[in-house]
Amino acid sequence: MPGTTERAAPPTEEGEALLPDLAALFTALAATSVPGAVPLAPPVEPWHARYAGRLRRHTKPAPGVWAAETVGCPECGGKEGPWTVTCDWRRTTLGCPCGAVSREHGLALSEIWLVLPET
Repeated sequence: MPGTTERAAPPTEEGEALLPDLAALFTALAATSVPGAVPLAPPVEPWHARYAGRLRRHTKPAPGVWAAETVGCPECGGKEGPWTVTCDWRRTTLGCPCGAVSREHGLALSEIWLVLPET
């Protein structure tokens, strides 16, 4: 990306091939169901996790072109965390050690899900 010294390796072909199915899955899980319809997933409580490290938002602005940007705290600019990640399956909230909480990070649920350790 212009103006940054950070370099991101582009996703592998195997990883890129998973994206359409992951996007469809997370879209279906986040969708509200029609009255009377059986939900795709049972209701779940929001989950919380701690993540010490950088979170990166990936975009594909043109065919064959990938860009990545490290997400920073809107208050202090910190990028290392440890982040408190809270998700209700529709919206993800990041909490910074400085106390700021943000929903305006632009990360997709799949970008966060893939970096969190298994519990």
